[in-house]
Amino acid sequence: MYARNSAQINVDSNDCEEICCTFADRINGFDTMINRVLIRLKVVQVIYAYYQNGGQSIESAERELARSLDSAYSLYKTLLFIPVAWVRQIRKSVERLRRMGAPHIPRREILLAENRFIAQMETNVELDSFIQSSDMSWLFESDWLKNTCSSILESDVFEEYIQNEKFDFEADKELCRKLYKEFVENSDELDALLEEQDIYWNGDKELIDSFVIKTIRSFDDGKAADQPLKSEFKDEEDRQFALDLLRLGIEAKPEREAAVAANCRRWDPSRLAFMDVIIIQVAMAEMLGFNQIPLKVTLNEYVELAKLLSTPSSGSFVNGMLETIARDMAAQGRISKEI
Repeated sequence: MYARNSAQINVDSNDCEEICCTFADRINGFDTMINRVLIRLKVVQVIYAYYQNGGQSIESAERELARSLDSAYSLYKTLLFIPVAWVRQIRKSVERLRRMGAPHIPRREILLAENRFIAQMETNVELDSFIQSSDMSWLFESDWLKNTCSSILESDVFEEYIQNEKFDFEADKELCRKLYKEFVENSDELDALLEEQDIYWNGDKELIDSFVIKTIRSFDDGKAADQPLKSEFKDEEDRQFALDLLRLGIEAKPEREAAVAANCRRWDPSRLAFMDVIIIQVAMAEMLGFNQIPLKVTLNEYVELAKLLSTPSSGSFVNGMLETIARDMAAQGRISKEI
């Protein structure tokens, strides 16, 4: 959905992983999936794409943002369903062997087919409602699902589970978590499969994986089918925040151009990383348009986005630029927030 200039970015893979984990940890501090941390990320991405595509109408950008946010929530439930798909695939194998009167059914297949935790996921009211309204044939017909089921049964993770000889709910849940991390988080084949279904899914997957892992950890044996999943939005106020921030962010372009030109003494503004420019623009829109959001929160959020989305030096650059712009706006009486 947005592209990075490879000439501008040279982030060590370990640093990148640490940044992504930190961002995911911050987002996962909420019971809702689409919270304001994620909304800011999506708004910045959509506005970046808006300009890269020649600046279509704001209404088109709003539709793009709504699709992007809804798609992220759909991916969350789709990924949650994958362990259930594994079990259903294995059950078919077990049932086929029984129909054929096989003298021996592999214990590994029976243990996975009867996993207590995944059985609870399968009956989850929210997840089941989503699956009933979705076409999952692409998953069940994929080579990835069949190959992954075979790999799971032969994996070291599953061998360790068997050797521990503890097949209660908590052990089954831990098995599911480990299998998810090994076979879902790091699967290029699954990434490609997901991208075929929705252009947003591949770009969102790394972040959504963290939501799925937290949800798996939160399941309680006593809640049965009523275990709550992460909700999409906390309330309509957050949904409206997304649309308002997008519109104000696009409208803030002249304001941003003037502010950056006035404060960019050491750099030619035309040579700045474009993502940095967009992050500054959206941050300015939030400073001016949302009086209830503390200035410190706004500054911290967009500095973190710069670290995640842009160049290695972007965090410090965006931080310095936003602090200077905030002081100037306060001196002009345009914002009354504490700096």
